[in-house]
This record gives sequence, structure tokens and C-alpha cells, in this order.
Amino acid sequence: MKTAWNERIRSVEASLVLLKARGLVHANVQDVRLDGRQIELAGSRLINFGSCSYLGLETDARLKQAACGAVERFGVVFSSSRAYVSLPLYAELEALLSEVVGGHPVVVAPTTSLLHQAALPVLVNDDDAVCFDVMVHSSVQAVLPTLMQRGIHCEPVPHARLDALERRVRRLSSKHRRVFYLCDGVYSMHGDLANVSELCGLLASCPSLFAYVDDAHGVGWAGRHGAGIVLGEHGLHERMAVALGLSKSFATGGAVLALPSAELAQRIFTCGGPLIFTGPLQPAQLGAGIASARIHLSPELAELQARLRARIDLFDELVAPSGHAWVQSRSPIRFLEIGSDEAAADLAAQLLRAGFFVNAAVFPAVARGRAGVRLMLTCQHELDDVRALAAALVRSVRQHPPPRPAAATAAF
Repeated sequence: MKTAWNERIRSVEASLVLLKARGLVHANVQDVRLDGRQIELAGSRLINFGSCSYLGLETDARLKQAACGAVERFGVVFSSSRAYVSLPLYAELEALLSEVVGGHPVVVAPTTSLLHQAALPVLVNDDDAVCFDVMVHSSVQAVLPTLMQRGIHCEPVPHARLDALERRVRRLSSKHRRVFYLCDGVYSMHGDLANVSELCGLLASCPSLFAYVDDAHGVGWAGRHGAGIVLGEHGLHERMAVALGLSKSFATGGAVLALPSAELAQRIFTCGGPLIFTGPLQPAQLGAGIASARIHLSPELAELQARLRARIDLFDELVAPSGHAWVQSRSPIRFLEIGSDEAAADLAAQLLRAGFFVNAAVFPAVARGRAGVRLMLTCQHELDDVRALAAALVRSVRQHPPPRPAAATAAF
């Protein structure tokens, strides 16, 4: 096992050396001020298609002013665990976030990773079992060793195969009180969406099933009040918890977990390790979060969602003639599978030279042999930016034949 892990680490290091040599990772932005659309890397001005701030709120003057106002009132940091005391901004933010998610109780954490680490060990009891989508985000999978150390049975389920999940839930239910299913709402690398309607149907037919959904990438662009593809379009099932990231479309930092009962929310807030021993969201993040929540609750959100939708639709229309099978969905994330790490790095570097920054995706972000380029569309992009990138991609991908199929593997 140690040898296999060491080989995995060496493989990751080799991939990063390959990408770093082409200026694709571990790069430092040289701008002294950002506009959300362009970045400067190694002396070149690039249209940035590597941002997950889908609605472009990171440069909104209202968020900036709210952040500065919070710092002026409460200082740069508030250095106390929330187990002891919280800034008054927390109560205001939590009330607004509860409204965003449909009035459900919420728990706020500094990051989605810390939220998973706080919530899952509290939610999952020793007599429960866990099934997880093999492609669920690494931050969710990082909690599995903690659960397994307690003797909790954890097993993977093929990606998006709810039929396979149903068979396993029915089998595991004979020995376990509940079976937790861990999945993403929007999968961060390929941008594909969970089948929430089917999942809700499975929850109705399998009373021992409890769903834990990380919908960090669904926030903002999807659903009523930008509550994502689960809460904003379907609502919260009584046996479901949904995590939302606030550092992407919400543009403020932190994370929030929507829960079916105030009792569960209080238990996680009280007993979740990172919520006891980790510092809070800082004043600037809280102030900006309040401003962002108000935008999400306003009619303006529909205009932002429509603006983003226009860019997604235009991109899909323009890359269709390339002949490659782009991974498409309603999300703003687009992924083009190339095959080898070298070919994916070459394509991303070629686009870099053409004036576009995209993400080269290699193992462990994707399975070995299924590397590609990943890009995100945002409200900051002009339509001409989308046209120019699509044209560059159509020209470039003709040099890369479609990859051979390979089996998906779990995230790192």
C-alpha cells in the first residue's frame, strides 16, 4: 500500500512538472488590479477562462464596499473560535443564506472542505454505511478515512449510476440502519450534473437512504435565488443535506450546509471538529457575503443568469463543428477530453500563446489517459471573447484525434 501511494505521489509530481514547464500551473498573476476578465502571466495579457466566479461578482462594487465596511467596523481579523463568540455579521449572513436555500436551517463554515470534515462525521453514525460516487469531489472523499477509522463501511459507486446505488442500498440496508450517498450536484471537472429527480425518487423508495450533496459549483447560476441545481430547482428532501460553496459564483468565500432540521444544524455547529477548532470567516468575507446574498435574493440575479446562459449557448454552438465530443451540460464548465497528459498540456499551452488561459486537467483530477482541457464561462466574458476562444479551439483540436476510452477512477 505504501509503495502504491508513493508511486501515486510521484505520478502527480511528474504531471505538475510537465504542466509547470508550459506555464499552466503554479503561475503567479502579475496584475496590480483585476477586472475579472483578463489576467497577466509571464508578461502576456490573457482572457481568463480559468475562473469559477461564474456570475462575475468578485469585482462588483457592492461586495467590495461591504467588505471594506466590515473591516472598518470589526478589523481585519476576528481571532476567536465561534465555539466562544461570533461577530454580529454572522447572524445577518445566516438569516439571508437560510432565505436563499428556501428557509432551511444552515451551518456556515470557512471552506467547503472544512464543512465536509465538520458535518459528515457528525451526520454518519457508527451503525450507518456510506456509498460515494467515484467522482465525488476530493474534499468529500477526504473525509472517508476518518469514517473508516470508526469502522464505518464505505464503498464506491460507479459515476452517476443510481441504478447501481439502489442495488447497494437495498443490500446494505439489511445490516445498516442508514446508507449515506455522497455525490456532487455539479461535477467540478467535467461540469456534468447529478440526476436530482431520479435521486429524489430513490429517496422516496428507499427509506434508509440519506443523500449528502456537494453542490458548490451549482451556486448562483442555477435555480431560484441561485441556490443550485438541488435546492434551487427541487428543494431539500427530509433525508438530504446540501453543501453550497460561497467562493465561486457567490464570490465571497466560505461554505454553507442546508439541513432538514434545526436539531441537525445545531448538532453539527456544536460538535463538528473544524467548527470548534478552526477560525471563523473573517469580517471582509462576512460583509461581502451579506452583499452577495442580497443580490441573489433580488430580481437582478435572473439578469445575471441570463447573461451567463447566452455565453454558454454561444460557445456550444460555435464549437460544434470541431467534431470532438465536448462534455456539455447546463453548467458553465466545459471539458474536452484529449487523452495523454502531453497532448492536453500541448493544447492548453497552444491556447495560452493564442491569448487564452484554460485549465489543463490531468491525473489526479481526471483518470489516467483521459486528460483534457477544462474551461469556465462567466459573466465577465464578452461575447467576442467566447467567439475568439471557440475559433481557436476549433483550429487547435483538429490536431488531436479523439482519445481511446478509459475507465474512470476516483479523485485524488
